[in-house]
Amino acid sequence: DVSRYNKILEILVSGLYNRCQCIDIKKLRAECILGCPENAGIRALVWKLLLNYLPPNASKWDVVSSKARAEYSSFLSEFIEKKFESTEIVDHPLSCDPESNWREYFDDNKVLLQINKDCRRLYPELDFFRRPTQFPLTAAVSSSLSVSSLRNRVETALTPCDQSLEEKRGDAAFHGDELLPHFEAHWEVVQRIIFVYYKVNKGSPYVQGMNEVVGPIYYVFANHPDLKERSFAEADTFFCFNNLMAEIQCNFNRSLDQDFGIGEFQMVQMLGRLDPELLCHLNRLQLEPTYFAFRWITLLFSREFMLPDVLRLWDCIFADEHRFDLVLYICCSMLM
Repeated sequence: DVSRYNKILEILVSGLYNRCQCIDIKKLRAECILGCPENAGIRALVWKLLLNYLPPNASKWDVVSSKARAEYSSFLSEFIEKKFESTEIVDHPLSCDPESNWREYFDDNKVLLQINKDCRRLYPELDFFRRPTQFPLTAAVSSSLSVSSLRNRVETALTPCDQSLEEKRGDAAFHGDELLPHFEAHWEVVQRIIFVYYKVNKGSPYVQGMNEVVGPIYYVFANHPDLKERSFAEADTFFCFNNLMAEIQCNFNRSLDQDFGIGEFQMVQMLGRLDPELLCHLNRLQLEPTYFAFRWITLLFSREFMLPDVLRLWDCIFADEHRFDLVLYICCSMLM
């Protein structure tokens, strides 16, 4: 509503125009818990603040964002250009040495193929992710990086059987509507963000569904009304996603001796307190949390609702100081 919009704007403006004064994050959370305005790039700015990408002190924003964007450019040069296209690798492709660069290359290829399959199908009901971005890889960094860097690697890694299977499934990317070589679809940007995240965080394996977490964040940043902000959507998304994953990574990791993860276990405990009769009923039906809660919790409901509703829900989740307690309450409310 207009009143809440004005209050959020007032909180942000107080920090923007009085650069010695920090934005009151507590007040911002309180106003955004019911959703952020969708215009003027306010949601993008609020998410960057709530995901700890930008500090409350607006006078530091330029320095912080410039440093982060430069760091992301270095990641692209390291993991997209050198690792993929360098001719300086001297060890043999058939080497069994676990330290072999080729061994790492082929292991990364397996991960890249899975990321590629997931990102191709990101929000199939939306045309946005299949449209070309204004800022392909060559525009995102000042280097000789080509939009074909990952694309070529995926194509060479696909076996004829893989490609035939994708064609039979009707994947649009294998039909006649592929983009021209110098164009790049938004889903390819998401693919690159996830691959760089995987390379930077080698201790955190790629898990199917991460694309569903990156997608909404990137969508918000890539649709910013300001051209300059849109041009850095990829880098900004990477760091916001990285910060978010630091909080929710444990939900992607299942226990070695259990069939469900930490988040699912906590949800079952909460449901037992809120509605023990319902929990007993689910147990009688042998409906394990894994059947529904794992996807809800890890993807933050991004596949349970249409994207506009997901964005509004994420406003609430990000604004809640104990944000992932709220996720568990939402899970329980969906069951009750």
